[in-house]
Amino acid sequence: MAILLRSLIKEVSNMDITLVAGESGMNTPVSWVHMVETVDATSFLDGGEVAFVTGIGLSKQDTILDLISNIHDRNAAGVFVNLGPFIDSIPEAVIKYCNEKEFPLFTVPWKIHLAEIIRKFSCEITKDDQKHMQISSSFMNALFFPEQEHLYITPLAQYGFQPNWQYAVCMLKFTLNDSTDIPYIERLTLQMERFLKHYYNNYAVFRLEESIIIIMADYTEDEVRELVAKIFERSRTYCSPDALPSIGCGRLTQSLRCIYKSFQQAKSITNLQERKKISKSNIFYSDMGIYRLLMSVTDTDAINYFCNETIMPLVDYDKTNNSNLTEVLRKYLQNNGSVIDTANEMYVHRNTINYKLKKIEEILDVDLSSLDFRIHAALGLYLLDLL
Repeated sequence: MAILLRSLIKEVSNMDITLVAGESGMNTPVSWVHMVETVDATSFLDGGEVAFVTGIGLSKQDTILDLISNIHDRNAAGVFVNLGPFIDSIPEAVIKYCNEKEFPLFTVPWKIHLAEIIRKFSCEITKDDQKHMQISSSFMNALFFPEQEHLYITPLAQYGFQPNWQYAVCMLKFTLNDSTDIPYIERLTLQMERFLKHYYNNYAVFRLEESIIIIMADYTEDEVRELVAKIFERSRTYCSPDALPSIGCGRLTQSLRCIYKSFQQAKSITNLQERKKISKSNIFYSDMGIYRLLMSVTDTDAINYFCNETIMPLVDYDKTNNSNLTEVLRKYLQNNGSVIDTANEMYVHRNTINYKLKKIEEILDVDLSSLDFRIHAALGLYLLDLL
């Protein structure tokens, strides 16, 4: 939960600082502070920093407008200009630019030591980072050690997260090529937090391995859907089309004590999306149909036993013979036992489907016309998707 620029300014309100432009951007979250004296140096900004400028590094080729526009383009939170021997005033073009971009621009007289402002900002940002770490750690305990309530109930209540509120968990899961992608997810986590900070209260955002976890507290079902829809769209803004995450949202819980259930549901939904069993636009637990019931089955031994008794011989046969009989059975059941519809969907002749259906009957020793078998096979396939 990054601290807002508006909150930081209150810590230095007695230091003769003047806001000259970009007041509408004061609710921007701040990640850190950085001295930036040249256009080239703006490349070191990762986004969210407050930049401090004295003008000592400005060349004849680069104007203060060039410098500030580059700082803005690097997604900084705001800029402080130290008025003195290198910059005596702020040009009107700079003020106009910052107002148009809603980019906060402050001036500080030369007599004020920038080091003291930076020290105060750094202290407040560090304190806020520690708060974020404590909240994230407490929620992690709630997700993975729900029976150990002392690890999360009291710590989270201290930060305003009440035990009897309703909670929902949203997960954004990424497919990583290697461990070097972790900083990429960390940057996305910060960007998502900045977005939420502008518009929402009572939430927590943190990275969990290859995923971003968003906890929503004290929201209604409609509010959760609205927020997750915005997260869904925002993820498409942050990510390239070939790197879009899977997104799942568990149902609202009755209290903090059962938030782990919402987390497990969100995780199951992202797994289904990754395996292309459901669309990436199918996000909410309440829209999962029969998967809603099957997600509540937590006894993996029972699931494995049922699958072994129904569908696994066919799966094993496909692996050994490089065939697609499991897919044929799935399509056949989805098409209500229609050979013609199954053939059309799979772009093959109906005789091919009939041949494969007979092979399925031989392998599983069943009668495909049996309603009892169809029910068991469908359940086995759905459960297999969740494994």
